[in-house]
Amino acid sequence: MQIKEGIINMNKLKLTLLALFIGLVSFANGQDLNTAGAKFNEGRELDKAKNYSGAIAAWEESISICNDIGFDAEELKATVQKALGYTYFKEGITLYRKKTFDGAIDALKNAEMVANEVGDAKTAKQAATYIPKIYSSKGLSFLAKKDFEGAISIFDKAISYNPQCVDAFYGKGMTYKEMDQIDVAAESFDNVILFGAGKKSAAKKVASSLEAAQKMFEAKAASELQIEHNSEAIALLNKALNYSQSSANTFYLLTLANNKLKNWDATIDAAQTALTLEGVDTAAVNFELGKAFEGKRDTANACAAYKKVTEGPNVAAAKFQITQVLKCS
Repeated sequence: MQIKEGIINMNKLKLTLLALFIGLVSFANGQDLNTAGAKFNEGRELDKAKNYSGAIAAWEESISICNDIGFDAEELKATVQKALGYTYFKEGITLYRKKTFDGAIDALKNAEMVANEVGDAKTAKQAATYIPKIYSSKGLSFLAKKDFEGAISIFDKAISYNPQCVDAFYGKGMTYKEMDQIDVAAESFDNVILFGAGKKSAAKKVASSLEAAQKMFEAKAASELQIEHNSEAIALLNKALNYSQSSANTFYLLTLANNKLKNWDATIDAAQTALTLEGVDTAAVNFELGKAFEGKRDTANACAAYKKVTEGPNVAAAKFQITQVLKCS
């Protein structure tokens, strides 16, 4: 009987100790949960004051405490994480505006990660949209320093994040243009035009790419003309026309190159188009037009063209053709 009573008393003691233990654990968890909540509130005040780095530190500490508590802190943890994700986003944008590109990228990557964990699709999407843009801005800073290889590497990071990143392809195009790798540059500009088509936000980059590609091929053609590579110049000028047909200089250079190759009809077509465009040097174009008509033995049109050369370095040569060669009336 005494043994049985001893066992009962022992069990009662165990239950008492267990209850005491549970109470202590609950009390400890409650205290820790209060601490986690206090850190969350501290972070909110810092966030309101736009001290985003301070808010992030407070909220990360709150989450760490919640992780130690476990199940009882899951609801608070989710609330803190959602706030943390958006504050990482705000911190990233703030650093981006300060041109602190690496810090901005890190913050936005954290924003995307945390937002995805709590199902905050809006913040995750916003962060993911800005990351390649910031890589592109960083790439342009390398381009400005003439670090071409570094710039290309960074633009490629942007493209790996967003394969249709207009800003990155524009940056690559401008970099390869500076490196005189014009065909590769054109491929990048073509991607800007392709991926930016119809997008209001990309309209300026598309327009800039069209202009840059056109001028790039035109300038290269002018260099080829200077060393009498006339056929190569024509090929380059035709590429320029793929991007814009409004440059009087492109058609003037086509006039020169075709004249040198005695492609009279092509010369006349290019010259007549040039004369319709804004900014044309009419005297220079008419002198070349006169030579083309003269080459075709069309005296009347040759005389008419030469007579329009009234200024510039070709006036004397045109007058000689009129009076001494063609004997124009």
